[in-house]
Amino acid sequence: MGLPFVFGIHNHQPLGNFDHVIEKLTNESYFPFFKMALAHSHFRFSVHVSGILLRWWEDHHPQTFELLGKLVDRGQVELVCGGFFEPILAVIPREDRKEQILRHKDYLKRHFGQTPVGLWLTERVWEQALVEDLVSLGIKYVVVDDRHFIVSGFEKNDLYGYYLTEAEGKRLAVFPIDETLRYAIPFWPIERLANYLHDVQVRGGRLAIYFDDGEKFGVWPGTKEWVYEKGWLKAFLEALRRWQEEGRIEILTFAEALERIPAQGLAYLPTASYAEMEEWALPAKRILELTELEERLKPEKTRFAPFIRGGHWRNFLVKYPESNYLHKRVYQVSALSRGVRFDPEARLDLLAAQCNDAYWHGIFGGLYLPHLRQAVWEKLLSAEARLRRGEQPEIWAEDIDLDGQEEIISTSEKAFLTFKPAYGGQIREWSSFKTHHNYQNVLTRRFEAYHEGIRHFKEAQAQEEREGVSSIHLLKKRPSREVIEALVYDWYERHTLIEHFFDPDRGLADFVRCDFGEWGDFANQPFRWHRSGAEILFFRDGGLYPPGSPRRPLLLRKRIRIEKGGLKLQVNYELEYRAEEETRCFFGVEFNFFPLFMATGEGAFLVDGKDFSWHEPKEGVGQSFVFHHPSEQLRISLPQKTSFFLFPVKTVSQSEAGYDLTVQGLAFMPFWPLALAKNQNKGLSLTLELK
Repeated sequence: MGLPFVFGIHNHQPLGNFDHVIEKLTNESYFPFFKMALAHSHFRFSVHVSGILLRWWEDHHPQTFELLGKLVDRGQVELVCGGFFEPILAVIPREDRKEQILRHKDYLKRHFGQTPVGLWLTERVWEQALVEDLVSLGIKYVVVDDRHFIVSGFEKNDLYGYYLTEAEGKRLAVFPIDETLRYAIPFWPIERLANYLHDVQVRGGRLAIYFDDGEKFGVWPGTKEWVYEKGWLKAFLEALRRWQEEGRIEILTFAEALERIPAQGLAYLPTASYAEMEEWALPAKRILELTELEERLKPEKTRFAPFIRGGHWRNFLVKYPESNYLHKRVYQVSALSRGVRFDPEARLDLLAAQCNDAYWHGIFGGLYLPHLRQAVWEKLLSAEARLRRGEQPEIWAEDIDLDGQEEIISTSEKAFLTFKPAYGGQIREWSSFKTHHNYQNVLTRRFEAYHEGIRHFKEAQAQEEREGVSSIHLLKKRPSREVIEALVYDWYERHTLIEHFFDPDRGLADFVRCDFGEWGDFANQPFRWHRSGAEILFFRDGGLYPPGSPRRPLLLRKRIRIEKGGLKLQVNYELEYRAEEETRCFFGVEFNFFPLFMATGEGAFLVDGKDFSWHEPKEGVGQSFVFHHPSEQLRISLPQKTSFFLFPVKTVSQSEAGYDLTVQGLAFMPFWPLALAKNQNKGLSLTLELK
C-alpha cells in the first residue's frame, strides 16, 4: 500500500472586506482551483470555507458555490466546519462557540448535504479546554500545526500520523500539519515533492498531511502565473493520479484517514498557534529580542527551535487595548443577547462581530484596517440596538475591560457611552444606535517591530548623505519620505475629552508629533468621580510642571451632563489654581473621532458652516465644528471663537508592496491661552451632540 496522503485547503475572507477584493480572490484563486479539481476526478480533498465567504459566494459568485457543490456530490470533497463567522473559538463565550460551530455545520448540511466531522481551528489557536465542547458537538478531529506537537516534546519524525487527546474523558483526534509540505506546496518542483513523500514513507510515516490557505493557489505573489499559467497545479494533480496508480500514495480525505489508519498514540498539547502568530503576539520590543536570539543561535536554531516561543493569541488583548475593549464589549452584548431580551437577529449580528481578523495584527492588515474594525463595530452595535429597544437612560459603574479599574457606563435605546476615570476621565466609547457607529473607533500610534526596518533606512540614508555611500538599495522595502515622517508614537491612548496644559511656544507640527510640551499631569492620569443623577463630576488634584519649575498645584473639575439618552453632552470645566507663581500656558481639550463620513466616504468637516479640509494637518479658528454625514452629525459647540489644531491620525503598517499609511481617525483640539494667578479660578464650557 502506498503512503496515505490527505490534502486540505482553508478559504476565508474577513467580515467587512471589500467586494472587489473578494471578487479578485475568487476569480484568481478559489474558482480556478475548484475548476481544476473537477477536471481531475481522482483528486479527493478536504475543504474548509468560512461562513462569511460561503454566503458571499452564494450572493455574489454562485458559480463558485455551485462548483463546490458538484465536487461534494461527486465525492471528491470532504467539508470541514469551523466557527461560522471565523472567530478564535477559545476566546469567545462557550455558548457562542457552540452556536458558531452548529450554525456552520447546519449550513453545510442544508446546502451541500454533508455533515462535517472535522473542524478547522481559526489561526490554529489551540487550547485544551476546547476538547469537551468540540466532542459534544460531533467533532471527531481538528488540524493544527506540527509545531504544536514539537513544542510539547515530540520529534518531527513521530508526526507523520495523527494523535488522540482528551479532556473530561472526551476523546478527540488531532492531525499535525506537516510544515515541510506547507512550504513545499505549491512551490516545489513536482519531482522534489515526490522525493519528499517517498522519504516520509521510508522513514515509517503512516500519513502525509497538508492543510493550508487556498489563497496560495493564485493570489500569493507570483502564484497565479506559477500555479495556473505555467501549469504547476495541473502537473501536481496528474502526478497524484500517476503516483496512486503506481501504488506510491493513496489519496484520502481526513475523515477517511481517521477511520482507516490507527492513531499514533496520546498527546496533550499546550496553548499554541503557529510560530509567526506567537511572535506577533509579543510586545514589539520583545519581538526584536526574540529575533536577535534566533540570529545568535544560528546554525543551532533548528535544534533549539522547540524551546523558543513567543506569546499566544490572548496577548493581543494586552498589546492592543482597542482590541481588548472590543472583545469585552462583545462579551457584554453576548450576555445581553442570551438573556430575557433574546432576539435571533441580534444573536446573528453578535456572532458576526466575533470574526477574528479585526482583533489582532501581525505584519499585515487586521486591527490596522479601519474598515475591518468598522464592520465588527457595526454588527455589535446592530445587535445591541435591537436588544436595548425601549430602554430608559441608565448610568452605572462596571469594569468592562477587566483591567481592575471601573468604567462609567451610560446607556439608553439611543446611545452607549463609556468613561474611563482611571485614564483621564476620557470618553472611551461613544456609539450611536441609530447609525450603529462608534465615534471612538480610533487606533493609537504605536511602535511595531517592523518599524525597525524604517529606522535602518533612515540611518542608511544619513550615512549616504555623510559619506556618499549608497547602502539603501540593500533594503527590500524602501519607505517614502511621507512614511518616514509619519513614524511617530503617541504617549497616551487616543480617546476623547483629554485635557492638555502645554507650552505656548509649541504649534501644530508638535501636536501632530505628540510632542507639544505637556505641562499638566491630567491627560492619562486617574481622576476621582462622583455622580448626581444624569451628571458625572470628574476631578483631579494635579499640577502643572513648567520647565525648570517645581509642581504648581491645580485642581481640575470636569462636569459632564448627559442629555437626550446619551446623544448630547454638556461639558463644564473648572480650573482652581493654587500656586504662588503666575503661569502662562495653553489649555486644550482633545477629541479623537472616527467620523461616520470616514466609514462611508460621504460627508465633510465643517467649521462655522464652511468646509474645512481634514486630509492634512491644519489649524484655524472657529466656534462650531460639525462632522457632517447625511445620516447623522457630530457637533462640537464652543461659547466663542477659539483656535484649534486638526490632523488625520496616520499609522505606518506593512503590506506586500511596502509600507502603508492608514488614516485611523481625526485628532481635533481647540485650545485657549491661560494666565493663571494665585487662587484664581477659570471656567470653560462646551457641548457635544449627535443629531
